[in-house]
Amino acid sequence: MNKPSVKYYNQESERLIFRAIKMDDAVRWSSFFINNPTQKYVGTDQLRIPPLEKAQKWLGMQIKRQKNKTYGQLAVIDKNTNRFIGVGGIIERNIKQSKEYEITYSLLPSSWGKGFATELALHFKKYAFENIKTNSVISMIHKENKASINVAIKNGMSQSDEINFMEMDLFIYSVNS
Repeated sequence: MNKPSVKYYNQESERLIFRAIKMDDAVRWSSFFINNPTQKYVGTDQLRIPPLEKAQKWLGMQIKRQKNKTYGQLAVIDKNTNRFIGVGGIIERNIKQSKEYEITYSLLPSSWGKGFATELALHFKKYAFENIKTNSVISMIHKENKASINVAIKNGMSQSDEINFMEMDLFIYSVNS
C-alpha cells in the first residue's frame, strides 16, 4: 500500500492551500449541507442528521484516514482570503478489484464558478503522477453532476466506466500518466 508522505498534508497551488483537516473545520464545512442541491452528488442527502453532525462525520472519516496513514481529503483554503472553502485531495479506492487513486473535491457554494475545483484537480493529478506509483487517476462523478464532469474534462480525463457506489450511479472519469 502506498502511504502519503508528510508533504501530502501541506501543499499549495497558485491560489489554494491544502492542509490536514481538523475537527475545528466542521462549523465552516457544515454550511455545505444547508440548502445545497449538490448533496445528492456526494451521497449525504439521505442522511437525516443536522448539518453540523454531517460535517463532523465527513471530517472524522478524513481524520481517520490521516491517522491510518492513507490518502484522504484535505482542507482547501483560499490564499487571498485565508478562508476555508471546502475539501479535496486523493482517496485510495478499490474499484472492481483494482486499486485506484481518486481525485476528489467538494467546495462550498460560495466558492463555485471561480476555477478552484479545476485548479485543485489539476494540482492533485500532478501530485499523484509525481509522488504515487500509479499510472492513472480517476474521479467518480454522479451522472447528473455536469459541473464536476466539466472539471474532469478540463483535467484531461475522459469517461472510462460506470459504477454504482454508495447507492449512486456514477461515471468514472480517468486519465493515464
